[in-house]
Amino acid sequence: MKNIMLICNAGMSTGILAKRIQAASNDTIKVHAYAEAEYEDYLDGVDLILVSPQIRFLADDIAAKSHKTVKTIAPQKYGMMDGKGIYQDIVNEIGG
Repeated sequence: MKNIMLICNAGMSTGILAKRIQAASNDTIKVHAYAEAEYEDYLDGVDLILVSPQIRFLADDIAAKSHKTVKTIAPQKYGMMDGKGIYQDIVNEIGG
């Protein structure tokens, strides 16, 4: 099972989005959300990191620190809490 990490400023709205993405995957992936200040404590086993639009300027720094693939969530999909659309982006990036 693939493990996806979502990172945002505080981890709150991204927590809702994580649940929607996991539901869209029919529980074939695990999705967890963390605040930017805490993500480094939870990197073990993570296959892909998705960064929220409001902290996209930190994506390169997060990639350098984590040594993981880091992508930014499209603002439109984030704003609409589009779990299905973001799940499809994950599949396109790392497979299903």
